[in-house]
Amino acid sequence: MNEKLMNLWIMYHEIHHQHREGYKPAQISRYLVLDIRTVKKYLVMSEEEYLDFLDRQSHRNKVLAPYEDYIKARLEACQDASAAQVHDWLKENFEDFIDVNDKTVFNFVLFVRTKYGIPKPFNHRDFVKIEELPYGKQAQVDFGEYNMTMDEGKRKKIYFFSMVLSRSRYKFVFHQDHHFTTIEVIYAHELAFVFFNGITEVIVYDQDTLLLTSENKGDLILTEAFRKYAESRGFKLHFCRKSDPQSKGKIENVIRYIKYNLLRGRRYINDNILNGQTIDWLHRTANAKVHSTTMKVPYEEWLIEKEYLRPIMGSFKPEKALDDHNVIKDNTITYKGNFYRVPVGTYKPPKTIVRTEVTDDNRLFIYDAENKKIATHSIYSGKGKTIGGSNYMRDVSSRIDQLIDELSGQFTNPDQAKEYFLQIRKDKPRYIRDQLQYIKKLTGIYDMEAMNQAMNLCIEKKIYRATDWESVVKRIVSQRSQETTLSQPIEIKTINQTSHKIIPNKSNITDYEPLMN
Repeated sequence: MNEKLMNLWIMYHEIHHQHREGYKPAQISRYLVLDIRTVKKYLVMSEEEYLDFLDRQSHRNKVLAPYEDYIKARLEACQDASAAQVHDWLKENFEDFIDVNDKTVFNFVLFVRTKYGIPKPFNHRDFVKIEELPYGKQAQVDFGEYNMTMDEGKRKKIYFFSMVLSRSRYKFVFHQDHHFTTIEVIYAHELAFVFFNGITEVIVYDQDTLLLTSENKGDLILTEAFRKYAESRGFKLHFCRKSDPQSKGKIENVIRYIKYNLLRGRRYINDNILNGQTIDWLHRTANAKVHSTTMKVPYEEWLIEKEYLRPIMGSFKPEKALDDHNVIKDNTITYKGNFYRVPVGTYKPPKTIVRTEVTDDNRLFIYDAENKKIATHSIYSGKGKTIGGSNYMRDVSSRIDQLIDELSGQFTNPDQAKEYFLQIRKDKPRYIRDQLQYIKKLTGIYDMEAMNQAMNLCIEKKIYRATDWESVVKRIVSQRSQETTLSQPIEIKTINQTSHKIIPNKSNITDYEPLMN
């Protein structure tokens, strides 16, 4: 009997010994540090039944034996991964993965953890079951953030929006690499409604502003712009009591599910790839597996619930929720008797319009015609004052244009490069200088042949971030180095085919006689 089987037998007999001594299952569970369900299960087994159980357990484990090394590597890299997450990884990375139930995967993951000494931290939390709502009645929304690992080993904080239909548990998630603004919250809602194929009667949000500050660190939902949006779409807003997550427990569970089943252990490349992986995950796992509370598949329930959702009437442009303001020639706007600066160069004759929104914490956000935020100010309570620091008085646009022209000129196709950098400027106007300077630094590290290849690949893959640029050019240089090594001819020394015919010279024995005498 091997050591593992011996330990299992000792555990089995110790459970029965404690029970014969009069201890209850809960007491035995605490004493032996076992799940109470395991204790109860073993107490009703005879020795013969326990032997059969061990034999069946061993046989089931062998089904997943081909994946043992992969599971071991993933658990070592992400020690607190759940068995459900491992199951999803297997389905994601192995197209021919066999169809096994969750319990089989759980048992095999437990086997791998035990075999290789990879324990999992365990925290217990109790949840309260509430009465199910009618189909189409309610959805719940919350925000989260998570630190993901990038290819270079760096950490990247991403922010996500999630909505779940309360009855069917059908879920939607949207990620981005920066804090959400109200405009982006509206955009995320529109994506969710399209994904659900309709709108619920009520949507529940968290009223605890401290939670929003710690989880979202962006704009608060309670803004006039968002209220206008809700009125336009016709859904009712409900805010749960402060510090009372039980009143919207479904979405609280979903946020945790996203963090520890989807994001944990996953590499971040860019927002587009992550959102594509998320849609796959939603179809493959989050909305496809039996829900532990309802014991129903969310997708199958959604097929029923979507008939009760209100239809989406037309498209909603986020700017409809904002207030229009004319920009004055000195690059300011007026708001309640004060002047608020916008960046120099914003005003373009004969007329320039920007849009504003006011947050509950008394800030004024100003957006340009493309809904990009160009200024943020604290609202002044008095009258007649000009608000905004000296940074709004510098004309940086011309210098950015010059930097784009200089950098584009280093590439084989300057026009293509300039168009690419202008797209970065459009996507990330606040960080365009940093982005350009980072790429400029790369031109001093890598040869332009590799940089040109990276440019073409980034355009093809729609990659518009300098840090991703660096990963691409590094990979190109690495692959080229490997190809160079393989392409070098190997010198082969051939055998002289006549060598076997060579007769070595022979010394005359008389030459050695003087030495011997």
